[in-house]
Amino acid sequence: MTSEPVFEEFAAGFPARKFSAGLLIAFIDLYTELGIPDSGIQSFAEIVAHFPRQTITGSGKRANTLILTRPDGKSLSLRPFYNRAERFFRAEHKRFDYPSCAPHATQAWIDYVPWLDALATHTQAELAELRRQVSDHVLMNLKSQAFDPTSIQVDPPLFRLILEGFDITARKGEPTGAAYQGIVFGFLRADNPHLQIEIDKVRTGSKRLQRVGDIDGWEGARLAISAEVKQFEIKEEDVPDLEGFANEVGRRGSLGLIVALGFREDVRGLIRSIGLKPLDLEELLRIVELWDPLKQRTAVASLVYYANHVEKNSSLAERIDTFLKLAVGKSVAEPAFIAILDADKKE
Repeated sequence: MTSEPVFEEFAAGFPARKFSAGLLIAFIDLYTELGIPDSGIQSFAEIVAHFPRQTITGSGKRANTLILTRPDGKSLSLRPFYNRAERFFRAEHKRFDYPSCAPHATQAWIDYVPWLDALATHTQAELAELRRQVSDHVLMNLKSQAFDPTSIQVDPPLFRLILEGFDITARKGEPTGAAYQGIVFGFLRADNPHLQIEIDKVRTGSKRLQRVGDIDGWEGARLAISAEVKQFEIKEEDVPDLEGFANEVGRRGSLGLIVALGFREDVRGLIRSIGLKPLDLEELLRIVELWDPLKQRTAVASLVYYANHVEKNSSLAERIDTFLKLAVGKSVAEPAFIAILDADKKE
């Protein structure tokens, strides 16, 4: 008997019972494992006579799937063969419209005894050809849902690129510390969207403006976070100058940050002992590496806003724009950035 009648019946019923593909392949693989092809056996009844059906599982429960017993007493279950077919379609070929229903599918074997009868008459070559036809039918009729990286447009990690490559050294026409203060402002604004972040030009004087640090983050009337930005490496002798800031954030119950380019040995411990948190460029970068591209873009847009509308320094603004164009081939003047900048202006 050829495989055409079995395949035609399978193909006609496949839309309603997709699991039948895996079941038919499992039947074929089970027969092959038992050596049924070309053995002279001509029916499922003969197979059961040679390989008695096991109706009780090893745990003493009723066997719902097909389990046959070899002459050596070892059992062979249909389930592992079906699992392998299901993995082939779903995991290997991403046909996720193929159902994940191994228990239901293998319990339905009793509905397909005519297939089991017909397959017993097939040669090994006919079984292999039928298996190929069933597999090809599924792959052709179920759409692949494999992930295509080219279908996703991923924004570049803009702020990470700034931290890694932007020269924060002041250029002619730029106030010292402005670039780093703008970077820290961008970091805090993106990392604390629930707070109102306040900042002014460098060397403006936070006390005169009735602020606590160079950058303050407010939750209503409560100061939640405040940062002092130091564009140099902090040494032990610099720590006493931070005690006034530490006292202010301490009595307000706020989080106080000292964001510097670096810290000499043992200085971090001294800073923590007065209730402040030290952060340097390397630590900022480690945090930003965990950000999604949209959050990074918000930080960059905030840096651009600072350069253009707070510091109002054309040299710094142009350097940032040029850096981004060279780094990622896009201008901060694109609509996405304009929308974020407009949102900054409204706050």
